Amino acid sequence: MLAIALGGGLAAAVGAALHAATTLSDDGKADKFVAEFMGDVGWMFPVLAIAVLAVAAVTIRRSLKALRAVSAQASAIAPGAVALRLPTEGLPSELEPVVAAVNGALERLAKGFEIQRKFTADAAHELRTPLAILSAGLENLPTSAEVEHLCQDAERMNRLVAQLLRVARLDAQPMDLSQTVDLCEISSRVVEHLAPWAAKRGCRLAFEGAEAPVWIKGNADSLGDAVRNLVENAIAHSPAGEEVIVGVDATGCVLVSDRGPGVPAVDREKVFERFWRSRERRASSGGAGLGLAIVAEIARAHGGHALVTDARGGGAQFVLSLPRGDG
Repeated sequence: MLAIALGGGLAAAVGAALHAATTLSDDGKADKFVAEFMGDVGWMFPVLAIAVLAVAAVTIRRSLKALRAVSAQASAIAPGAVALRLPTEGLPSELEPVVAAVNGALERLAKGFEIQRKFTADAAHELRTPLAILSAGLENLPTSAEVEHLCQDAERMNRLVAQLLRVARLDAQPMDLSQTVDLCEISSRVVEHLAPWAAKRGCRLAFEGAEAPVWIKGNADSLGDAVRNLVENAIAHSPAGEEVIVGVDATGCVLVSDRGPGVPAVDREKVFERFWRSRERRASSGGAGLGLAIVAEIARAHGGHALVTDARGGGAQFVLSLPRGDG
């Protein structure tokens, strides 16, 4: 309608200008024509400019809507979500080859992750049997300083293999978080299981549970792995004769306190990264830097988080914080 009105007005203006021009000389006709034309239709030019800009803005906005959707989907892609692909519906034809190439690269990346995960799991499984035979053989040897040292090396290797299997299980598929479990019960079982190992290393292991069950919506096996890794880490960094305290409070937190050297503030985010170890932690522990990374991943999968602070009286306190569920 706007175009028809503008066109009609323009035609009328041109006709009036031509009629007036027929009664004047050539120079006068030209001046009269231009003056009357500009007087009649000059107002149309700003309107036309605004209309063109509005149409261009709407067109560009609609064209970029699909591109914004692709950008949002791309920002969600992470090592834990490599199965996501960029959408191709509604894209301009010029962008379709680019998106197809990116999806192809993501597909190859996902296959690479799967090959790496399978290799890790297979290698860990293959190592379990010879390590069990090695540990059993060392226990049957006469006690000596050298044999004790070899037993400690075998113990560290067994822990590493167990952690590799846990990492492979975490990477393989999403956890089943449909269970409702008691965090106190899970933690007490872990403490009971690890108490002999702690005593063997010269540490005492204590448990302080909540007065009532602490119900969590999640996976019992994975939560047990997380608590076990926290306790093993605390025992590994505690001096002989000290006590490691495992507590569960009513808010849904597991607190593991040791009397070791603690964790400097600058390293408290890094300790939860895979394979990261400070120079001091490498010297004091034979771990590979996987245990705390497993804890952090399990916490994130349950909608919680893991952190480390200073313990009362010195040492470190690791906190596994989880949202409460219904019992």
